[in-house]
Amino acid sequence: MAQYLHMTQKELNLKNIMDKLIWGHLLEREAAGLAHKSVRQIQRIKKRYQRDGDAWLVHKGRGKISNHGLDTSRHDETISLIEKHYPDHSHVLLQEKLEEKHGIVFSMLTLRNELIRRWLQVVKKQRKLDAQRTMRERKENYGEMNQYDGTYHLWFEGRWGEACLLVSVDDATGEVVAKFALNEGIPATFQFWIDYILMHGKPKSVYLDKFATYKINHPNATDDKELTTQFGRACKELGIELIFANSPQAKGRVERMNGTLQDRLLKELRENDISNIDDANAFLKEYLPKFNRKFRVEPRGASDLHVPLRDDEKERLHEIFSVHTGRKVQNDYTIRFETKIIQLYRDKEGGSLVCKWEKVTVEKRMDGTLHVTNKNKKYVISKEMDSLPKKSCMLPLPPVVGEDERSIQKRCILEKERLV
Repeated sequence: MAQYLHMTQKELNLKNIMDKLIWGHLLEREAAGLAHKSVRQIQRIKKRYQRDGDAWLVHKGRGKISNHGLDTSRHDETISLIEKHYPDHSHVLLQEKLEEKHGIVFSMLTLRNELIRRWLQVVKKQRKLDAQRTMRERKENYGEMNQYDGTYHLWFEGRWGEACLLVSVDDATGEVVAKFALNEGIPATFQFWIDYILMHGKPKSVYLDKFATYKINHPNATDDKELTTQFGRACKELGIELIFANSPQAKGRVERMNGTLQDRLLKELRENDISNIDDANAFLKEYLPKFNRKFRVEPRGASDLHVPLRDDEKERLHEIFSVHTGRKVQNDYTIRFETKIIQLYRDKEGGSLVCKWEKVTVEKRMDGTLHVTNKNKKYVISKEMDSLPKKSCMLPLPPVVGEDERSIQKRCILEKERLV
């Protein structure tokens, strides 16, 4: 049997059928049925087998290069180049890099098979799909829905610490808008959407997860529909609908994009020796247009559903995207905010804008400045102080703009004497 080890099982089966046919144990029609061939073909095979023996049953192309195969003379040179410069690149990205930077053209399938044959790439096992999940079709129009997420990763590898890439993917076109930040907190999210809205306009809806920046996740919050995050309040003022995903698979488009960018963008940052967030954001301005031209798809609808900002929204944009916190005015017309004491003043022309124990809103804007508004949404003139004067008193009216600390103290003393 050792002499037939070079033959495949199919060829061995055909040999046994031919032997039985020659020795008279099978009829030609029976042999044709077992070999799944016609009687005329069995007659031809029998004739050649009797003349040339076992060697005729082995396929003549065994061990030879296919007539349609590519020239393999440059395979070793290309593999050495890959091992030196692109050891961790996928075969899809490798094909682009080899053609773009070295002028070497390979089909994606040929390159993948060669990498697998040389153990430079491992075949991933196909994950069994959940039968209960069904694919949701893309939205029809650009701007109808954006999938948004933040992905933490060692984007600069050992050259810097962990950073967060904020990513927005348009559901209809797959167009990507991204920005690096330290984290996925309120300031970073606010600045991302300020830049996005000023450039593209307001999207109709945003599909995101239930991270604390976007949604209050306390169990008791489900009973009170008024409870919302700072980001939720800002989107509500702008008329942007927030849709919260119950699983990562629900917003799979942005999740898959995170994986793609962790593969492609990380290597681009390495090749361009970028090691900090500022340089990375400057690089994204050049990289993303090329990325979108390559992977963007045409939407089914021709409409752009981004809504431009109104004039009043443009003026109030930094007010909308600020952290709003409620405070109560004390008897001395001060409020406490972040270990600071804020003295509220009255305008000489308008008189008092606030009352004692009235609730006011403190807006902390992106530039760090504080602004106080009363219940009528009018701004109150205020001044931050480290501490109140030691001889502070209960003032019947907030101080007039322009009064210094000495005049305030003097007025307090006079008021006390009058009351006595």
